[in-house]
Amino acid sequence: MDVTPFERPLSEEAAREAREQILSLVLDLIKQVSETEEGYLFDFGRNDEATWLACQLIEVERKVNPFLRMHLVSESHNGPVKLEIVGPSGTKSFLHSEFGLSRWFSPS
Repeated sequence: MDVTPFERPLSEEAAREAREQILSLVLDLIKQVSETEEGYLFDFGRNDEATWLACQLIEVERKVNPFLRMHLVSESHNGPVKLEIVGPSGTKSFLHSEFGLSRWFSPS
């Protein structure tokens, strides 16, 4: 994993640039995606690398898409790492498109 460090405090422009790189790495680590009422739950399994990358994604998404709510969970005893991303009406379709979630879901 090779992620270029970004400036702090993070500007919106720097977040947009970093997002492309970080998002592709995060998506490659996802083991399973579950639909929730307001968004999606991304399960990374027991991948330690996912914790750091998910934190990076949260940081850039806070700047680029401030309407999203994100919850990072690291289960006890080295259990799975999960990231839930939710938001207002339209968030699911936005995430499906932006994150290319069709690889986890068959078309309806």
